[in-house]
Amino acid sequence: MTILSSHEEVYLLVDDWLEAAVAADILSKEGIDAEVINLRSIRPLDRATINASVRKTNRLVTVEEGFPQHGVGVEICMSIIEESFEYLDAPVERIAGADVPMPYAANLERMAVPQVDDIVRAAKRACYRSVPMAAAA
Repeated sequence: MTILSSHEEVYLLVDDWLEAAVAADILSKEGIDAEVINLRSIRPLDRATINASVRKTNRLVTVEEGFPQHGVGVEICMSIIEESFEYLDAPVERIAGADVPMPYAANLERMAVPQVDDIVRAAKRACYRSVPMAAAA
């Protein structure tokens, strides 16, 4: 899904389609065109589509509910570094679930998986529209 805008673009690679679609809608209202690609499978990984989109938008945000270590987002980031690094205008932003056992309580589960606000913040960082995460700490 691509939301058309005449301003900046950011590529969102997602594991959770609904959150990314909502985030893309919010970003479009702020002048950021977010091209959302929903990976149907990770094996085989559609590297051609991923690289083509990054070469078009020059930015990448990966979103997954899994643990940050050894996740599919890491493999995608490595693929971009190997094949499309020179096209990037900003560091890759990677959003993943918290590195904790999945909580049973619904309120704690929401805190452990990526939310729309997390995706929007990462996309804004990729477009240099907000304070970098290291500077905010």
